Amino acid sequence: MSRPTAGQSRPAPILGGISIKSAQTKVEPVQHIEVDVRPLTEEDLAAYWKEAGEKLGLQELLAEGIPHLGEKSGCFEVDAQSVSFHEEFKPHKIDVMEFLRGKTGMKLLDCKVNQLFVSKDEVVYSPDDKYKAMVEKNPQLAELRKLFPNIDY
Repeated sequence: MSRPTAGQSRPAPILGGISIKSAQTKVEPVQHIEVDVRPLTEEDLAAYWKEAGEKLGLQELLAEGIPHLGEKSGCFEVDAQSVSFHEEFKPHKIDVMEFLRGKTGMKLLDCKVNQLFVSKDEVVYSPDDKYKAMVEKNPQLAELRKLFPNIDY
């Protein structure tokens, strides 16, 4: 097939065997399924949380967390009372959330874990620091040290 030169037009393509009527398909209207979704309450959340623990075998773990409704709709918070809950809940979160989403009918339900515990940093005190702290609690210790100067406190 040769290319058209300047001034020549291309021939129109031949569409044989295609009909507009045969290309049309019958479209049926989409039926919407109505799901009864009630607003989530604190009582329902606590009951579903307990039921999730029973069904998934996580009673002891979920008993350490206290769920409550969050500020945003579709999100609740769990107060972690210990480091162990925070760490042990991570691998089970997906299973618990699937259970709760099925129970509530809220497919976008999400959970946030709040750490209520404060990790304590270990501070190393020198013997002088310990002695000063003991003297603050019991001033008579300073008099005792004067009587027995050879004893190391």
